[in-house]
Parts: sequence; C-alpha cells; structure tokens
Amino acid sequence: MNKRQDIMQTAERLFYNNGFHATSTDRICNDAGVSTRTLYRYFPTREVLTVCVLEARKKRFFAPRHPSHHPQAIAKLFSAMEEWMQQHGTGGCFFVKAWGEYAGRDLMLAAQALDYRYAARDYIVSCLRHSHGADSAALANAIWMLFEGATTAAMIIGPAAAASAGDAAQQLMKAGASL
Repeated sequence: MNKRQDIMQTAERLFYNNGFHATSTDRICNDAGVSTRTLYRYFPTREVLTVCVLEARKKRFFAPRHPSHHPQAIAKLFSAMEEWMQQHGTGGCFFVKAWGEYAGRDLMLAAQALDYRYAARDYIVSCLRHSHGADSAALANAIWMLFEGATTAAMIIGPAAAASAGDAAQQLMKAGASL
C-alpha cells in the first residue's frame, strides 16, 4: 500500500471512530506514520482529504452492487449492506456523521456527504424502473427508507437489520403494483 492510501485509510478510521472535527491532522499523521508535510503533499487541504475519503468510501460501498437492470439488484444492495456492516461495524453511517458535522459549516463537504444518500436513492429508482416500470417513485421511496432505516437499526440489533430490511424490500416489490 502507498502512503496516500495509508493516509486515507487512517483518516477514514479516525473520522468514523472519533469524528471529523475531533480528529486532528497531527493524529492522522501520527497514526499513518507520515509527516505533516507528506500528508499535505498528497492532500493540499484538510477538505481535499475529507472529500477523497468520502468518495473512496462511497465507491467501496457501491462496488459489489449489480447493474440496476439485474433482477436481483435490490436484494444485492441489502446483502452488500449486511456484509459491509459485518466487516466494518455498525456504528452508524459515515456519511450521516459527516453531514452532521459539516451541515451549516461547510456546504461543499455537507453536499459531498449527502451525495452518498442521493446515489443510493437514485440507484434504487433505477433498479425499480427496470423491474417495475417508470412510475415507481412511491415504491423507490419506501425501499430507500428501509435502506436508511437499516443503518440506524443496525446500531441496536447489528448487521441482521440489513437482512430484515432486504426481506421487507422484497415484500414491497412483490406488492409494488399497489403502491
């Protein structure tokens, strides 16, 4: 692994566990085993580092999903969420944490954090457009709420929340014509 990746992984872990503002640049450098100068060579500002960390996490989360036209795309989204939680923990959504710290303070970083939420919803809309037709906004919103709620419920009941939400999504999709 290279120093840039070391810095990003360290920052992601510290941001998730300690908070974005509570994590000092010195702490990131110390834990990553790099100098401040090295950090700023790869990331000219703290904001650039934060954006890169958010984007990398979003990309990793969405990497295992099926194309939206795949008949099991929604099921895969929830199973990927469960696997993610088993591997990375259930301490809450990284992007909600980021939004909570940056909303009202840094509009660009707050928007970057919300981009994940919009990407998840847009993916669900696209999946349902393929499986249920163009007019499936209500169903998409219901499934998106299950997706969002699973993240919060997992803090209490663990990764099984994603499986339960996925099962509920499948039931909604079966009954989708009535929504």
